[in-house]
Amino acid sequence: MKRIYTRLIILLATELLFVIICGPYSCEWGNTVYFYFGIAGLLVSFALPLIEKEWPLKKRVGFGLLFPVLWAVIWVAGFMLGGFRIMCKLF
Repeated sequence: MKRIYTRLIILLATELLFVIICGPYSCEWGNTVYFYFGIAGLLVSFALPLIEKEWPLKKRVGFGLLFPVLWAVIWVAGFMLGGFRIMCKLF
């Protein structure tokens, strides 16, 4: 049971590293890399609870829906806090 939380903490720490690395380069390549990492993170955070065999099915499905929602909130917050720029070429 503790393994899943450790894996999620590692995933969130990796996201923070991506925010720090990709934020300043958002006009060149940062937006693309951070976006696709976020999509991959959503899929991984959905799949992690589903592979926990000792949990009952209801708990796996519940956490499988909860973790991606929390991931999406943190992912969007990373866009805002990381200083990502969307319209770089206009200004």
